[in-house]
Order: sequence, then structure tokens, then C-alpha cells
Amino acid sequence: MFGRPSLLSLQRLAYTLRPLSAAIRRQVMTKHKPAFYFRKLDCIGAADAEGDERYLSTCFVDTGDIEILRDCADTRRIVVGRTGSGKTALLQRLIDREERAIVVPPESLALSYVSNSTILQFLSALDVKLDIFFRLLWRHVFTVEILRHHSKIDSEAKKKTFFQVVRGIFGEKKHEQTLKYLDRWGKSFWEETDYRIRELTTTLESNVKAEIGVKLNPMMASVQSGQKLSEQQKAEVAHRAQAVVNKVQIKELTEILDLLDGLLQEDQQHRYFVVVDRLDENWVEDRLRYSLIRALIETVRDFRRVRQVKIVIALRIDLLDRVFRLTRDAGFQEEKYHSLYLPLSWTRPHLVELIDKRIDALVKSRYTKQPISAGDLLPGSIDNANPLDYLITRTFYRPRDVILFLNQCIAFATDESRLSAPMLKRAEGAYSNDRLHSLQDEWRADFPFLLEFAALLKGMPSGFAVARIHEGKVSDLCLEFTASKTDSAEDVLSATASQIAYGVISPRLFRQVALHVFYRVGLVGLKPDAHQPVSWSDRGTASFGSEDIQDEWHVAIHPMFWRALGVKSP
Repeated sequence: MFGRPSLLSLQRLAYTLRPLSAAIRRQVMTKHKPAFYFRKLDCIGAADAEGDERYLSTCFVDTGDIEILRDCADTRRIVVGRTGSGKTALLQRLIDREERAIVVPPESLALSYVSNSTILQFLSALDVKLDIFFRLLWRHVFTVEILRHHSKIDSEAKKKTFFQVVRGIFGEKKHEQTLKYLDRWGKSFWEETDYRIRELTTTLESNVKAEIGVKLNPMMASVQSGQKLSEQQKAEVAHRAQAVVNKVQIKELTEILDLLDGLLQEDQQHRYFVVVDRLDENWVEDRLRYSLIRALIETVRDFRRVRQVKIVIALRIDLLDRVFRLTRDAGFQEEKYHSLYLPLSWTRPHLVELIDKRIDALVKSRYTKQPISAGDLLPGSIDNANPLDYLITRTFYRPRDVILFLNQCIAFATDESRLSAPMLKRAEGAYSNDRLHSLQDEWRADFPFLLEFAALLKGMPSGFAVARIHEGKVSDLCLEFTASKTDSAEDVLSATASQIAYGVISPRLFRQVALHVFYRVGLVGLKPDAHQPVSWSDRGTASFGSEDIQDEWHVAIHPMFWRALGVKSP
């Protein structure tokens, strides 16, 4: 009854089950073989906007800032933010959206010619203030660029036509000086910007030579050879040179701003945006760069009177602070500039939108037309936390941090279809070290040895009382640092460490100074008492001086740096 089946019956059974077997096999393959795998070198963007063209145009996240910049009546025109906060991306979006956007790269201005001028170097050494001349440079460059674009002046014939139009509209006597100015400089309107910079600088040099006379060259040679001028000589030359500098045509340029405003009002549909970016790069030596940026900020204020023009510039927060600190003069009031600032800040929803858009763009480029979000590729949780929360809390709420963290994760996911919690943990180690060194680069001009002093935080808990950083540890670090450095450094950390090494101040004072610096750069947050939340400098929640920091205050190390510093997480 239950005998062995014949070969024929087995063949018949196999033939009957073949369609069902194929269906099961397809179901298993569909279920377990994903449509997407990460490839080697996949990423969701680059760290800088210049290298991020693939994603920048299609994955732009509108935080509302672009419409502020496009509104000429809005006073906000200096985009301020930390490195990686999206300043260049925002300015690029403005350039893409506006037909009459004029880009003025700092490196194209031949300002190295100004920097290398032996006469200007001599005047600077005598403390002659060149601010008014630098403002002239910026005003002249912007005014001419706008006039060239508006009137399309690219030949001698068109220049003459332009002057005829201007004289017809503004022929009154009150514009006589302005028209003379245009006549004087009109011959170079179609020349490149660097030509006009050289032209203005050469004119100033000639005027200084004419005023001081034959004494100038011997005195400059004496200074260059290391000889010192007498106080009387310095005072006499400085006084006469300052008079020459003060005679530059700022009044005429103020009048030409009024003329420019009137000219553009003839056609109110024409709005012009002059965009200046990359001011934090080495386009000229530092001493001159700070003075030029300060003059640029003043020029941005001046151009508010031209209603159809908006000068838009981008500045890192640390660079802005340094400019005002090093160019501060009597009566300076920084709050007068606050109405010009557009501070960049990102919220969690905006960062999540950025992540979703870039992941969607990466996946759609190869595999599917269906919408993809971060949740489709991230694990369910990490250390019992939402993976997006885990990732974002380890950033300064900046696009660059988010992009670099996810790129590190993707680097560990080659041939995988999803990012697992172990992958994110492995990526966090590399990301944390990278961000710590990036922090050093960002603040190197102010705190060149930040990483050496950040050793105070190594191995500490994620949160602790100020007094937990023992004074013995402080003393040992300061002694070791001072003994290893042959050159005396002028930054506050190095100078204070030297005072500790020589017994001038107590380790407690250095601890206050160091924590204040760590707070300023974002390494730590501070909490004065149990009733207040932790304050982070980049969130703008509070401002502290080093002398305010007390032993009982609570210190919270930023989660971004836990792995790099070997912090004991809670």
C-alpha cells in the first residue's frame, strides 16, 4: 500500500510542483534581495559647497534665509555663521536665482598689489590710518561694477553714450563733482577690477610722494634697514601722510551713490546683488585682510542708501570677531552693525530634510523612482535612541557635520543595503577625530594649541563639576606645554599656561580661562546651577566670561567629541 513510488510518478509530481517552486523562489528572492546596495565611494555630498554641485542645486533646503537676502529693503546682508553652516551654499543659491547678481571674488582684486606697496607698508608702520582709502577701494569697485553691468559699458562708444545719458538726467550743479569723478575714472570702466585697484593705489602713492617730497625714499630705506626714526620725524611724516589719505574722494563717492540710486530708480525692475564670499581664505596677508574686511563692512552699510542694490557678503563668526577686535577704534559700538547680520541657524527638521533629500538623490540616481528617506536605510535604534537624534546630537547643527557623519557611515556599508548600528558606531570614531581636528583648524588663528589643552578633557565623564578638573592635572599640562614650546605664543591659552608654569597665577585661574575657551569654540557646554539648562555658545543661549565660571558649575562635553576624547558616556 505504501510502496516505493515509481520514477514516472516522481516526475509527474515534480512537473506539478514546478510552477509553485518558481513562485516561492521569486518570493524569497524579492523578499531578501534588496534593490539597493551601497557602492564603494558612495556619498551624500562634499564638505564644501564648491565640491557639492551634484547635490547643491537639487537638494537645497530652504530655511527662509534666501528670501531675506533677495529683499533689497531688508537690512540683513552679512551672512554670519560658523564654518560648514551653509554660507557659500546660500550665496550660490542667491546667484542662481537672481539674473543681476555680480560676483566679486576677493582674489581677483589684485589686493596683493596693495599689500606689497612699500609706501603703504611704511604708512601702516607709522600708524597712519588707511581705513578711508580702503573704503574708497570697495566703493569704487562696487560702483563701477554696477554701472558697467547696468549700462553694458564694454567699449569707448558705449561709455560716451552712458555719460550723455547721465548728464541728461543728472545735469544739475549739485552733481558736478560726481560727473567730474566719472570723467576722471571713466577711461577704465571696461577694464578688469584689478586694473582699477592698481590705478587707485598708484594715485595715492603718487600723492604721498608729492606731499612728503624727497625725504620719503631715504626714510623708507632707513626703516627697511632696521633703523628707527625719531619721534619728531615719525610724527611729521604721519601727519602729512594722514592728510593725503584723508583727501581721498569719499565725498565724491557718497555723491555717486546718490547718483547710482537715482539712475537705478529710473527702472525699478532692475535689482543688483553684489556677492563677496571666501573672505576667510588667504587672498591677502592677515594684517591687511582685517582692515580691508572692516572697510568692506562699512561699505556694505554705506550702500544701503542705494535702494536697488544689495551688497551681500559671508563671514565666519570667528573671523568677524577677530576683525572687530583688531580694528577697534575709539567710540566703536558693535551693536550698530547687528541689523546687518543674517545669522545662519539650523533646526532638527531642516537637518532631517537635508538628510532625506540627499539620501533620496543617491538612491534614485541608480535604483528607484520611489521616494526614499533616511528611515529606510538607518537602523531602528542606536543605544535605545532614534538614529537621527543620535546622529544630529553629535553635530553643531550644521549641514557639513551631518553630511560628513553619514559619509563616514556609508564608507563602512559597501555592498550592504542598510546602515546598521555597529556601522554607525564604527563611523563615529573616525568622524569624532576628524571633527576635533577640524575644530582646531577653524580656531587656529585665535587658539593655535587648542588640541594640546583639550587634553584636560580626555577620559573625563560626559558631565562633571568644574572642580573635577584637578589643579594638579592643570599644573602638569601647563608645565609640559611651556617646556615643549621654544617660542612665546600670544594667544590667551598659551600665555596663561606660561604664567602657571612660572607660578604667577593659580591653576584655578587657568582652568577658568580654558573652560571659557572650550565653551566659546563649542567643545563644552556650561550649566551654572541645577535650575538652568546647559548653555551652548553656538545656540546663543547665554554668554559667560572666564571670571564667571565657578567650581560648582556643571560642564557638559559635546557628544561630537566623546569618542575622540575617550569620554565616559552616560
